[in-house]
Amino acid sequence: MLVLLAAGSAIGWQSPLRSDSVAVAGFWDTEVLVDSGAVTAFDVTSDTAGGIWVAIAYPDKAVGLYYSDDFGSTWRGHWAMRADSTVRQVRLLAGQGDSSFMYLFMLEAGNDGDLWLARIRSDSAGSDLTPVAVGPDTVDDFSVTLDRDPHYYVYCLYANEHRTGRTGTFTRSLDYGVSWESGTDWWNAWDPCISYTSGSTIHCVWRYALNGGEVHYSYNHHYGMSGFWSAYRVVSSGADQCFDPVVAQTDSSLESQAAIWVFYTVGRRDTAVLDLQYSVSWDGGQSWAPGQPFGDPIRDEQQPMLAADRTGPNGYASLCYRYGSRQFGDSGAVYWTCANAYNLDYWLKPVKVSRHPVAGLGPKLVYAPHSPMRLPGVLYSQQTEAGPWGVWFAAPWMNAGGQATGNAEGEVEVEPNPAVGAVRLSANVTMPGSYSVAVYDAAGRLVVNLFRGRLEPGPQFWTWDRRSLARRVPAGTYFVRLVGPGLSTGRRVVLL
Repeated sequence: MLVLLAAGSAIGWQSPLRSDSVAVAGFWDTEVLVDSGAVTAFDVTSDTAGGIWVAIAYPDKAVGLYYSDDFGSTWRGHWAMRADSTVRQVRLLAGQGDSSFMYLFMLEAGNDGDLWLARIRSDSAGSDLTPVAVGPDTVDDFSVTLDRDPHYYVYCLYANEHRTGRTGTFTRSLDYGVSWESGTDWWNAWDPCISYTSGSTIHCVWRYALNGGEVHYSYNHHYGMSGFWSAYRVVSSGADQCFDPVVAQTDSSLESQAAIWVFYTVGRRDTAVLDLQYSVSWDGGQSWAPGQPFGDPIRDEQQPMLAADRTGPNGYASLCYRYGSRQFGDSGAVYWTCANAYNLDYWLKPVKVSRHPVAGLGPKLVYAPHSPMRLPGVLYSQQTEAGPWGVWFAAPWMNAGGQATGNAEGEVEVEPNPAVGAVRLSANVTMPGSYSVAVYDAAGRLVVNLFRGRLEPGPQFWTWDRRSLARRVPAGTYFVRLVGPGLSTGRRVVLL
């Protein structure tokens, strides 16, 4: 049983405007507190206008929806509800067009795990509730996605992890969440994850329930229609236990040539360490290179989260994960990295993007259209002695004051861009004072300081010879940042 409350109702979560922020080392230099208090679950998404939405569930059975229209600098409460039982898992999707609902899926801890959907109006906070999987059968885990066609469908795969055999059901809504198909039986599936990126294809991965030591994959090129799922493929390697698989495909007009990554956590039999591995396909899921090693073999790495950059056809996918010991008190953190479809096995050196110890709820990624940088934001909860506390948002485009740094036309010019040789930079300074000009790589690491000193008002010019410490930097994406009195702006430059 779910009970709706009016937007802004007093349930202990109210936060009409938050600007609490702390500095994080490197290019990810700010994180903002979305809301405080004990937390049981959270998720994040963005709408087509670039707004970022966060859903948070609390131990007192409350659920709140928050919104930021300035790329995460400030947040305000948009909608609230109270459930009959604590909500232990949420998933948030943003619709499109005339039916642009915020789809908030909520899995209750009690009532044998009933799964509900709240369809929330982004412009008015009006909402309605729909049962997705409510009844005597237990739902332990679920995953949701939607496609991007004008008349989009909504997809859900949920699983009972108390048994093997017919553990799950895949179902679709063809009417924006009003009703749900009877669904397709899903066998031996734990830890399900489904995703959509382009065309009519839905990707699905799950942990094999019979032995827990395999990750299985399947795709459907017909909008999830029953009878059109591909044969199952084992995309993991070895016999160690696997957990929490995730899948993402880069944006591609030719689905048969799409790059697909699957990440998952591996529990080693001979150690107490959790490691990440990944598998990659270069032909839309037909062929796989399974079980690729990733990360630090000494420290725990777990709870991966993948997101494809759908703000443009650049072939990038981002990964964030929890890094550190499973014991409380260890300096657990969120790390981020990215790869490109044109070099499937080259992941940037991971960068720490969190300041606080990270709770076991797992971090989330979000790409926001029109954001100042073509990089994602990261959401995570802080670990305390009492459990997960608060939800923090970190993004590379925010300055130390918690404000988004824009890159409006005319502030920083880069010529040529893309560039093969040297890069010429220019900016029009309107205030006298101390300024700095620096170049960072896509992971947020400092490449070179081009200028640091006093400037007078007027046009300014600099040249970067593509060198860092007398060495020529490789091709890739870099970011130029100009900081001065009342000014913090950046521009992306691509080196060929």
